[in-house]
Amino acid sequence: MVPHHFHLIWIGRNFPFVNRLAVESILQTNPGARITIHFEDPPDNADWRALQSKVEFRALSLPDLLSALPASMAAVTPVLEGISAGYLAGRSNILRYLILYREGGIYIDFDTLTVRDYRPLLSHPGFVGEEAVFRYDDDRVAGKIPLALIPTGIAFGLSYYLSLWNCKYLADSGPVNALNHGLMGLWSDRKLNNAVLGCSPGNAFFARAIALVPETNPKIRYALGPILMNRTWATEASTHMRRLSADHFYFIPPSQTYRFFYGPSPELPADAYSMHWCSSNHKDLAGGLTRENLGKQSDRPTLFHKLAREVILKGI
Repeated sequence: MVPHHFHLIWIGRNFPFVNRLAVESILQTNPGARITIHFEDPPDNADWRALQSKVEFRALSLPDLLSALPASMAAVTPVLEGISAGYLAGRSNILRYLILYREGGIYIDFDTLTVRDYRPLLSHPGFVGEEAVFRYDDDRVAGKIPLALIPTGIAFGLSYYLSLWNCKYLADSGPVNALNHGLMGLWSDRKLNNAVLGCSPGNAFFARAIALVPETNPKIRYALGPILMNRTWATEASTHMRRLSADHFYFIPPSQTYRFFYGPSPELPADAYSMHWCSSNHKDLAGGLTRENLGKQSDRPTLFHKLAREVILKGI
C-alpha cells in the first residue's frame, strides 16, 4: 500500500511562487497527508519560509538514502556522485527513486497543481502515469534519425501549431481539437513520465530502476527520467505498479503545455489528480507568475490561472 506521504525535491537558491502554489494545492486537496520537501542548498525567501510551518523540511542525506539499498544496488553511488552539478534534473531523478524505494509514498514535481485527494490510488502497490509523446523522441535525443521520423515529425509540427493557433486565436474550437487529436494519432505514443510516482516501501519496480541507473548514459536527455521509467516497465513485472492513463497527471501532452497559459480553459478530465505543466517549457513565464497576478479575477481565465486562483482564494 502506498503511504499518504508526498515527497518533493528542491535543489537551488531560487524558489518561485509557483513552487509554493504546488505545495499549497496538495495541502488543500489531501487533508491529513504528510508532505516532505527534501532540499540541498536551500533558498531563503518569503514563499520558502511560509511553508516551513506547514510541511516537513529535510536536508538530503545521500549516505542515509544509500544505506537503505542492498549491496547489489551499490553501483548507483558513483553514478550519482559523478553527475555534473549543473545537471540538477538528472540528480533529482535518481534521488526520487532512492527516496521512494526507502520510504514509499508519492513523489511529485514542483511544476504541478494538485486537484484531487490521492487516497483512491493508495491501495495499489505503486502507480506511474502515461503521457502522449513524440513517437521517435527517444531516438531524437540519442542522436538517431530513422527515416520514419521525418513524416512523423511533419505530423507533429502540424499538430503543434494547429493546437497553438486554436487555443490562442480560435477559442479552443471543437472541430480543430478533433483534427489535432487525429494528427496526434499519427505522431504520438503513450509512454511513462516520472513527474508523479507512487509506491510502497521497497517496491520492486524502483529496485529495478535503481539497478538500471549504472547502465544508463546520463548525458542523454531524459535517460534517467522518462526513458528509464519505460525501460524499467519493459523489464519488471507490472504487478508491482499500476499504469495510469494520461488523464490522471498529463492530459495535456508535454509538447502542448502552452494550453495551460493561453486561450479558454479546457475542462479537467474526471480522472485528474494533478496537472503537470512542465516548467522546462516555460522558464521565462514561471518566474513572472505571482500571487498578485494569479489572484486577479479574469473574464477568460486560462487553465493555469483558474486552478491557481482557486488555491489562492482558499487562503494561502
